Amino acid sequence: MSATKLTKKEEYLRYVEHELMIKGGRWIATFNIAIRDYSITQMFKKEKKNHSKNSIDSLIYGGVRHRGFVLSRAFSFMASPTYRVGCATIHLKNVKNAKWSVLVGWIRDVTSLMGAMDFEWMWLLFFGEGELPTKTIHNINRHTSRELGLLYADLKNIEIFNSDSFIARHGVKLFHPKNLPKGKSRLKFWS
Repeated sequence: MSATKLTKKEEYLRYVEHELMIKGGRWIATFNIAIRDYSITQMFKKEKKNHSKNSIDSLIYGGVRHRGFVLSRAFSFMASPTYRVGCATIHLKNVKNAKWSVLVGWIRDVTSLMGAMDFEWMWLLFFGEGELPTKTIHNINRHTSRELGLLYADLKNIEIFNSDSFIARHGVKLFHPKNLPKGKSRLKFWS
């Protein structure tokens, strides 16, 4: 059996899915649904809004569920809410020309998606190979939404930039490209 070489895009998508569904994301919520190439336009067919014609490369979502033994589950059920959370991952092909206005279109679409699918909060993770324009990075850092954690992972320079929210800061720990497996053991688990 011959092994096929994965593109950086596919490798990072698999890494994010594995990180959320199997590793670190399990402590946050039960991420049990992953959809590749999710088209936002299908969700908003009836509306005449100008949503992006592209699709989200990977949409991963699940819910916060009560864990523990019987008594702790009962207490948790009465004291803490149950809600849906998610992560939308988008690959930026032309990083040097990724202006803030392009990202704002995606932010608007994902915010609409959050409302339609009743998400409490969500990560919007952009990734690509290279540096974004300085103004775009500055705007990502200044983004202050509490419900949407905005991140950009630079796979070439092994950096990650995040918005100023608790959700985004926690996402840095999960999605940093420095944690990608290296060598022969590269994401065999997901093949």
